[in-house]
Amino acid sequence: MDSISQVIHDCETCAAIKQAKRVKPLWYGGRWSKYKYGEAWQIDYITLPQTRQGKRYVLTMAEATTGWLKTYPVPHATARNTILGLEKQVLWKHGTPERIESDNRTHFKNSLINNWAKEHGIE
Repeated sequence: MDSISQVIHDCETCAAIKQAKRVKPLWYGGRWSKYKYGEAWQIDYITLPQTRQGKRYVLTMAEATTGWLKTYPVPHATARNTILGLEKQVLWKHGTPERIESDNRTHFKNSLINNWAKEHGIE
C-alpha cells in the first residue's frame, strides 16, 4: 500500500465516512433528509507524511447524503488546489453541486474560491 492509501486507511475520519457509504432514502427516520444526492459535498484537508511526489495533504470530499468519499492529494492546502480537486473529483464526475460545506479556513473561504463558486452557481 502506498503512503497516501495507508494514511487514508488509518484515518479515523475516513473510517467514519466509509461506514456511512450506504445510501439513505430521502425519507429517513420519520423526516426528510437535509439534501438530495449530489446536492451538497463536505470538504476538508488531512495531513500526510510527505510522499515521494511531494504531496503533504489530501483534500477529502464527502457527498453529504451517502458519505461517498473522494480524495485528491496535493503538496499544499491552497485555494487553487481546492478548486482543482473539486473540479477533477466532483464537478467533472458527479456534476455541479448546489453547495459545498467546509470549516471556512482560508483555503476554503477567499476571493478565488468565492469567485469560482459564484461562476458555477455554488453556495
